[in-house]
Amino acid sequence: MSVTDSWQEFAASAARQAGNLHVASVSDKVRELHLRIRERYPSISRIAVALYDPQMRRLKTFVASNEPGITPLNGYECAIDSVPSLLAIAESGQARVINDLGSLPVSDTTHSRWLHHEGFLSSLTLPIRREDQLLGFLFFDARERDVFTDPVVADLLLYGHLIGMIVTQELATVQMLVGGLRLASQFAHVRDLETGAHLDRMARYSRLIAREIGPAHGKTDDYAENIFLFSALHDIGKVGVPDRILLKPGKLDDAEREEMRRHVIVGLQMAERLISDFGLASLSNIDMLRNIVSAHHERMDGSGYPHGLAGDAIPLEARIVATADVFDALACARSYKPAWTLGNAFEEIRRMSGTQLYAPTVEALLDCREEVEAIYQRFQDAKLEA
Repeated sequence: MSVTDSWQEFAASAARQAGNLHVASVSDKVRELHLRIRERYPSISRIAVALYDPQMRRLKTFVASNEPGITPLNGYECAIDSVPSLLAIAESGQARVINDLGSLPVSDTTHSRWLHHEGFLSSLTLPIRREDQLLGFLFFDARERDVFTDPVVADLLLYGHLIGMIVTQELATVQMLVGGLRLASQFAHVRDLETGAHLDRMARYSRLIAREIGPAHGKTDDYAENIFLFSALHDIGKVGVPDRILLKPGKLDDAEREEMRRHVIVGLQMAERLISDFGLASLSNIDMLRNIVSAHHERMDGSGYPHGLAGDAIPLEARIVATADVFDALACARSYKPAWTLGNAFEEIRRMSGTQLYAPTVEALLDCREEVEAIYQRFQDAKLEA
């Protein structure tokens, strides 16, 4: 049985178990529910969801619905260990009500200062869990004191459960897609280095870049999260590349290079098949996956492949992933080269900025060097076999 046949059998089996899942935008659903809640409780001026990354032990803003006049808190991340109150909520699994935020000292955190600046005076915080796994937190905020009485909290717990289900379903659906393709890749190439720490690093580099440049492109935090989830599948088509090429210790010849480049087309075919088998065509932002797989090897000057796209013709998410992928490829060892130092990798993407790589994505990575270094240290490659 060929690699493609094995993968198709795996995808079909997974699809039969999953059934058809159709997920609309989480942002749109949260905004819709917020409108309904405000019909009953007009003082609740904000609903927001923050997601938890257990590997980095960090919280990050995801979606929010704000009444007019509130300055959104976008692109914010913090270590969960720096917020003991949220750790306590995560451990207890219970809601937390604060009906007079003004009586509490303003801590020296971006979030605390933002709450104070925007005039929030009471809040309800709920943990979002899937079985025993913490996914994040749901926040209801008001600009009045004593909003969250026992009857109000009892009502909002029902809405909170619904919002939690929406977030859980969205993440579970995308993670099922990502996990299915990554597992298929691992079955096909257990020695492929790109199924390991490389994917963990470059997915987080991609999210970091998206977080930094997203607002200038009209993108919100859920865009960055989808970048994080989908970017790990950028080279899924390499399951169809023979090991003699994929793991060749020397330079590829012209024929081998052409065969390697076919992984983009194969990857897009695999993604389309899984989207169809899982019934995910209506999943919000699914085109981001298609764009990442098909265009992350395109270059700003038109020198990339497979279509020779240039400039703005390359989808933004593909430009983001391209920079993250190139940077990490430079900084980690391959069968054909040793790892570069991070300093040299930074200098090389700076050299490529504006010609091959999208300049704002390079600038974002350079501006967040401390976070890049933390990700690099957290996800280390296994040593190459001799």
